[in-house]
Amino acid sequence: MIIPGEMENQAETPQQVHFPLESVQEETEDEEQDKNNNKNELSPRDDLTQGPTRVPSQRSRAMLIRTPANDFEVSESQLELEKDFLITELKDDGDYGSDISESEEEVDIVLPQETNKPQLTEDDYDTDLEADEEIFYHDTTGKSNYLKICQQYGLVPISYFVRHITDNEITMRYHGLSPTAAKAIALVLRDNISLEKLNLDGNWIQAEGGEAISKMLEENEYITDLSLADNKLGSEGAQSICRMLNVNAGLRKINLSGNGFIDSDAKFLVNTLENNKYLKDLNLSHNLFGEEGGEILGAAIGANDILDVIDLSWNHLRQKGAIAVANGIKENVGLKRINLSWNGFGSEGGCAIADALATNNSLLEIDISGNRLTAEAAIRIAKSIFSNDNLRILRMGNNLLTTAGAIALAKVINESESTEMEELDLTDVPVEYEFLRICEDIKMKKPDFKVSFGPVLRTGNTSDDLGKMGIDPKKKVAPILVLQEHIVVNDMRLLDILKRYDSDQTLLVTPEDFMAAIEELAVPYDKPKVQQAVFKLADDQSGRIYFGDFLKQQGNQKPES
Repeated sequence: MIIPGEMENQAETPQQVHFPLESVQEETEDEEQDKNNNKNELSPRDDLTQGPTRVPSQRSRAMLIRTPANDFEVSESQLELEKDFLITELKDDGDYGSDISESEEEVDIVLPQETNKPQLTEDDYDTDLEADEEIFYHDTTGKSNYLKICQQYGLVPISYFVRHITDNEITMRYHGLSPTAAKAIALVLRDNISLEKLNLDGNWIQAEGGEAISKMLEENEYITDLSLADNKLGSEGAQSICRMLNVNAGLRKINLSGNGFIDSDAKFLVNTLENNKYLKDLNLSHNLFGEEGGEILGAAIGANDILDVIDLSWNHLRQKGAIAVANGIKENVGLKRINLSWNGFGSEGGCAIADALATNNSLLEIDISGNRLTAEAAIRIAKSIFSNDNLRILRMGNNLLTTAGAIALAKVINESESTEMEELDLTDVPVEYEFLRICEDIKMKKPDFKVSFGPVLRTGNTSDDLGKMGIDPKKKVAPILVLQEHIVVNDMRLLDILKRYDSDQTLLVTPEDFMAAIEELAVPYDKPKVQQAVFKLADDQSGRIYFGDFLKQQGNQKPES
């Protein structure tokens, strides 16, 4: 209990004196009357014992402050005047009683003594000063949820996943995830809104893990790029993925290569290609689709106008399956890129692809490498792309095209005015010098044109090339050398060709015949420079070129063998 002391010399600075709530009693009617008559004594309550206590003099008389206390009982006489108030402290009022004589004596008052009341606890007080409580924060990243799930499943949390859980791209290729680990990841990513690209290649999550990922994507449509290559999903996994694709509207690209899908799984994919209106890129390479699967997928490709890219490489489509896929390409109006490499198309499949390219007006890139295509297929494809002004990239490497097939393709690209071809890939296809010469002409028209090919042969490798004089591929000397206004012939085979054009045996030919003879030589040369020199020489010689001087050179040089 805090008792105010003498405050006679402290009138200038008011002080507050606090009484405990349990020790302050309510005023009675007699006390209120005594207060109005400026009495100095307070009547003690009947149930309390008396005890003298010092209080301040009237000069610095304490002023009673009332505060709300709804929980305390008040007397009936004070109900109207002091309703909802409780005396809690004394405040020194320096102005009160200033006219009182300083010599007035201090009086003793009797304050109540504590009786046997029950001991109050902190919970009995009405106060805002509550004890600090433990604050729980909601983890929006999903890390705590992932750790909790791993604990439930008895898994070791993957630290890489925890660190990158809020990234927009997560790549976990060949992390050795089990189906259960994939399920834990799927449960956490179900509510993730930051992830856009997820790569889980090579983890062998199998059908169980594929189903967990599929269920996650049925609810999460923020992921746009999913790669599940080499995960052994099998037929059950294929069904789960297809069910998800039927309802998911967020995915734009999915990689399902190397998952052991078979022909019977193709029917699920057909339903997906018909229903999904959002998927743009589908990779089904390195699976086990055969002729039957090719026939099913071919019809789906023809009916789909949403896909931009499809990859069916490294399957076993072959024959009927290859023809069906080619017919699908022929009917498709939206496909931009397709990869059909290493499927064993054969000559029949190659000719079907040629027919498709003749009518398809949307395809920009096609890869038919490693399909056992022959020169016949190459020549038919060459005729098709002559009128195709959309195709940009043609890949036909690792086929049996022969040098004749390679030359046919190069000639079409060089002679067609409408073609927009930017790249011709003939990797590992043997070529000869005529092919190289044509490619040089193409690059003069299209400096950015790209071409790749196999070994350069001395001569062609077809039956028509039998007996044809070969050219040493190691020789780098140009067949025609222009020195200012003179022409030097380095390849004496040119003279034999010129003699065929000299019908009257005068050793004179026109500049056009001279250029045609050089073209027949089928060797690379600087065409603009030689052409300019030939026509200038013809002008100096009355419009015709005398090649007798070149025969004199032949007497001093050995002909090419």
